[in-house]
Amino acid sequence: MNQFIDIHTHNNSPAAHALQIVNVYKQFDTIPQNGWFSAGLHPWHLSGPIDIDSLQKVAMQSNILAIGECGLDKVCATDWNLQIRAFAQQIILANNIGKPLIIHCVRAWEEVMATLKQHKVSVPVIFHGFNKSNIASRLIDNGYYLSFGKALLKTDSPAAEVLRSIAANRYFLETDDADISIADIYAAAASLRETQQDDVILQLRQNFKTVFNR
Repeated sequence: MNQFIDIHTHNNSPAAHALQIVNVYKQFDTIPQNGWFSAGLHPWHLSGPIDIDSLQKVAMQSNILAIGECGLDKVCATDWNLQIRAFAQQIILANNIGKPLIIHCVRAWEEVMATLKQHKVSVPVIFHGFNKSNIASRLIDNGYYLSFGKALLKTDSPAAEVLRSIAANRYFLETDDADISIADIYAAAASLRETQQDDVILQLRQNFKTVFNR
């Protein structure tokens, strides 16, 4: 039985006792029919025309659980206007097909929130790899979810600070691209929240059911 849920990973190798949502950002037509995936146009890898048609086609597969990761990044070299257009189109797509958004955000919190509001996002929104304490309450107040990864292993990180106080029904855990076990992330989360690991497992199963309707 899968004990752990890894909400966002780039590792396509099956993890022991874990349910994984594997992220794909290119070659969408190669996504298999088995396994669970998210698919999105990552701001790092945008160039030329926005290939929203290929994404839309694969997004209808039942094992594509979310759109993303997508969003805005002020550190990468990708043209800003191209990032905005691609992000907006993916919000619209997610709204149309009723699948959650997994957000990549680097130094663009105001712009991401403004774009979500402008396009009237109506699906659950998950900010992945979260490690920024001063914006957490605003995101939660907007009804968004936060997903935490390897930053939890540093008990003095902003991520650890937020996880200690966040409502139990507003967070997920992930490995992203880190060479680390999702079990270690769960153990860290349980320690930070001063609870049993089984409590974290049960809560995140419920969160998963709520957001992904599964």
